[in-house]
Amino acid sequence: MARAKTVSDLCDQKRSGRPPIHTEKTQLKTIAFYCQVSPLPGCNTWSLRWAENYLKDHSEIIGYSMSHSTIKRILKRHAIRPHLHKYFLAITDPDFFPKMEPIVGLYLNQPEHLFNFDECTGLQAKSPLAPQLPVASNKPRYKEFEYRRNGTTDLMAFLNPKTGKVFGRCTPNHNTQTLVRVFKEHVNTLPSDAPLHYIMDNLNTHFNDEFCKAVAELSNVTYDPLKTGFERRQWLQRENKRIVIHFTPFHGSWLNMIEIWFGILNKKCLKHQSFQSVQLLQETIEEFIETWNKFFAHPFTWRYTGEGLHEKAITRFNKLLFIESKQMDIKFLTKQLLLMSNIAKTYYRPTAISVKPAAFISLRI
Repeated sequence: MARAKTVSDLCDQKRSGRPPIHTEKTQLKTIAFYCQVSPLPGCNTWSLRWAENYLKDHSEIIGYSMSHSTIKRILKRHAIRPHLHKYFLAITDPDFFPKMEPIVGLYLNQPEHLFNFDECTGLQAKSPLAPQLPVASNKPRYKEFEYRRNGTTDLMAFLNPKTGKVFGRCTPNHNTQTLVRVFKEHVNTLPSDAPLHYIMDNLNTHFNDEFCKAVAELSNVTYDPLKTGFERRQWLQRENKRIVIHFTPFHGSWLNMIEIWFGILNKKCLKHQSFQSVQLLQETIEEFIETWNKFFAHPFTWRYTGEGLHEKAITRFNKLLFIESKQMDIKFLTKQLLLMSNIAKTYYRPTAISVKPAAFISLRI
């Protein structure tokens, strides 16, 4: 190394292979061309074949025409996959974190009787018009795409995360009267003097006046009718009674672990099944619940503490602000600004979380 520093006429030897055809500038042009939004009127994205054909007639865009395989290699080399899409659930509740923390605390320190509750609505009893073709060697099972609708049913389910067991009832609807009936049935299966905690979302039937009366009756406390939903939710969350209802934040369904079990139900019971009637669908669901409780129920362990979610919410909102789009609704923007304000006031402590002050630039726009 010391000798190389003293020699001024060092040069690289010729290497084997031809020089690259597509320069870095050409590759960037290709990426910019292929990843643009709404490239042609009425067309919101390219395909590799369409891009190849278009560049044959408009070679001035990149400098020359390019095959679809070359475009694919360039995208792959830069780890760009514009054809993939994934849904995400934006945090829109300004009080999301104050509502989330008690839920997480319940999961991490579970009381004796904790239950996740929700309705799975509109489950369809569908039957195909032709039978499925059986599986053959190296062939999938073929299923007729056209089907007949034979009605729908709702499922009200309670998950005990400590054991994984489920209490469920199929119902013709999910109105307040039905909820009260099924809720009382579940409560009556538990010890009469045991404190009960339920986690559920903000569906209006979950804090209806009639439901509040049922909770008061089961808790042996008095209930004076309240006018607003906010007041009724506050009353249901009070811990000075036997039954306490814990509400997830708005757009926070992922905090309710019953959603995990609904996914298992769909995958293991409902998917690819044929039901000639609603009654058969209901019987199948009830049988699956019995099978689950007997053979497969297991504790649902929650380890997520919410660490890093504040920073993620701030970063995502800043990204949305830098995107000049007409798709951002004013209501969504208002809620996001309130959320950012609450995070800045309540959670931004330099000694507690490592968020740079510049991350809150969005608050000063």
